[in-house]
Amino acid sequence: MAGTMRAARWMGTESVITEEVARPEAGTGEALVRVALGGICGTDLMIYLGKHPRAKAPLIMCHEFVGTLADPGDSPLPEGAPVAINPLLTCGRCYPCTHGSPHICEHLGLVGIDRDGGFAQYALVPAHTLCPLPEGLAMRPAALIEPLAVAVHAVRVSRLRVGDTTAVLGAGPVGILTAQVARHAGASRVLVSEVSPRRLEIARALGFDTIDARSDSIIEAVQEATGGAGAPVVFETAGVQPTIAAAAACVRAGGEILQVGMPKTPPTLDITRLLFAEISMTPIRVYREEDVAAAIEIAASGALDLDLPVTHVMGLDQLADAMELAHAATDACKILIDPNI
Repeated sequence: MAGTMRAARWMGTESVITEEVARPEAGTGEALVRVALGGICGTDLMIYLGKHPRAKAPLIMCHEFVGTLADPGDSPLPEGAPVAINPLLTCGRCYPCTHGSPHICEHLGLVGIDRDGGFAQYALVPAHTLCPLPEGLAMRPAALIEPLAVAVHAVRVSRLRVGDTTAVLGAGPVGILTAQVARHAGASRVLVSEVSPRRLEIARALGFDTIDARSDSIIEAVQEATGGAGAPVVFETAGVQPTIAAAAACVRAGGEILQVGMPKTPPTLDITRLLFAEISMTPIRVYREEDVAAAIEIAASGALDLDLPVTHVMGLDQLADAMELAHAATDACKILIDPNI
């Protein structure tokens, strides 16, 4: 399929350009996806800011994208089939890969980081990363399947029980999705903390009890909601020092912290509190294949609101502006890029 396409390429620290480039062609084991929407993730922001340890310019970023098959290549799916991407690239040889945990492969790579991704009109992907989408699932909610899989994985591996009061610290895209998945899994009350007014507004609109961390104490709010015991399970999704410290202080004795947010710098944590109260900490990196399958099923069911977290849909030419919006983290939640506008 010779021709060209429009693509936004990262050229180095805080530099992206949109240009016509050669449209890739599917080779052995590959498929070509006509991209409908791609989401900006914190990882893309790290790349844009020149802080990602693996990304090499020039690069087409974006590992959260959906579209239709332009060339199925070796895939059994037909041309035109709607698909999401499971962007994980595993080696298949290391200990985790050979012992049932390829999602924590010792050499884990991702489409959009270690090879070109979805901020373009077309994306070439390994055929095994294709995830067929059910009929009737629109592209806009489908574009949140990858971060939804992170939330699904976090809740699935947690000790959250039906009827629990839980807390989600951070109302970015993954935090908002984690809160919704926790409620869907049976949490009777979900408290959500955040500093961004726009994100707090979204959390309130979704029916969560919100904690404005600019003025109110996260710890006091959670203690009050739990009769002073603390929450049995706390999801930290912001990856910043204040919420990491708060998570350790507002989880109950014998409880569990799910560390979902990725800290940009090594945080400080009161390990003595964890030891004395026998609090478990479970790190969440990405997701398993079954989490992606569950995310697709949940998205298709309409059980969650996947529209409200999307605050912006922008074009390839606006990618730099979109990155700045994401970096500010005040007036935006989920930002999607439409390569066809």
